[in-house]
Amino acid sequence: MSNIKQRIKNSSFFSLLLSFYKRYLVNCRRKFGYIHSSAFVRLPATIKGIENVYLYEHTSILSGATILTTKAKFIVKKNSGAAEGLTVVTGNHYSIPGVFHRFITDDQKPADLDKDVVVEEDVWIASNATLLAGVTIGRGAVVGSGAVVRKSVPPYAIVIGNPAKVIGFKFSPEEIKKHEEILYPEEERIPYDQILDNYRKYFTKRIKEIKEILK
Repeated sequence: MSNIKQRIKNSSFFSLLLSFYKRYLVNCRRKFGYIHSSAFVRLPATIKGIENVYLYEHTSILSGATILTTKAKFIVKKNSGAAEGLTVVTGNHYSIPGVFHRFITDDQKPADLDKDVVVEEDVWIASNATLLAGVTIGRGAVVGSGAVVRKSVPPYAIVIGNPAKVIGFKFSPEEIKKHEEILYPEEERIPYDQILDNYRKYFTKRIKEIKEILK
């Protein structure tokens, strides 16, 4: 009989804890600038400026994320995800002569100091990557583990390192074209000329440099 009572107590406690956790999650989700019902951020996570975070369909950010978006937006478009330890910083410290940085007011800072970070569709960001103010991660790109992205990444590119550099593309230009035709309506597809230009600029013209990076 005592075992049965203990089970009932444990069950009640578990139900209460689960109910509290669900309410907590619901309240947290309401604070986002936008979060689709299919999107999630796995706890624990640190988000400062949650009202500037926008997560669209089927996006996911795994545990250990640090997202600092107090003045600009962090936007993640559909079918993109990040592994554990993501860091996003949309702002920068700013110093002026004769003033300690901790006493600088908002009206003393340049208007463009804080810039949006945008992750386009179908992007994968590996563990412990960092995205800095103003970068856009192009559609279908892959950001390698530990990469520090200081400049925008072209669509379907693979980047690694600090600062992150393109070392290749996920598909050939012809494969990217077919991939786009399957997944996106014509008006949303990346023009094939742009795909070819990116492939030449960031890959075929940099083969020697890329080999050095990969040594």
